Amino acid sequence: MSPVIANVIPRSEMKKAITVLCLFFVSSCGLGHSEISKELETQMRNNDWEKIDLSQVGGSAWQRVCVLGPYSDNSRAEHALGFKWDLEKKTSVLSSDSVNVLAFVEGKDVIAYVEHPRTLGDFAQLSGQCFDRVNATLVRDKTTKGNWVSFVTPK
Repeated sequence: MSPVIANVIPRSEMKKAITVLCLFFVSSCGLGHSEISKELETQMRNNDWEKIDLSQVGGSAWQRVCVLGPYSDNSRAEHALGFKWDLEKKTSVLSSDSVNVLAFVEGKDVIAYVEHPRTLGDFAQLSGQCFDRVNATLVRDKTTKGNWVSFVTPK
């Protein structure tokens, strides 16, 4: 009878493999909002939901921010941004009415973006529009009924 040879992974190697897999799964899961979305919500709450200054979020390198509302597709993104960007692959906005995408742009690159829940401040009325950093303060739309908070450009 031949001896059975088994490849046994040493315990220390197994622990490393399990740790790496756990870290991968945890980092793959969206644990709540993104950092940008959290910054937006904090600013809105601090301003009693009356205004938002987008120049204070998304990092310091961007020149303009573009809003892409629910059901926006790659064509709409290209029209707003002025260059191709695969919105459909990178976000769920094409098939969802629960988020707006804010794309932070430097030159011809989207350097950051966020899918922001509309229930935490809605930018849908501004879909397809871009704002230079110095003109990125938005105000609450007073015509919106109920508790829904929509943002528009100041008059």
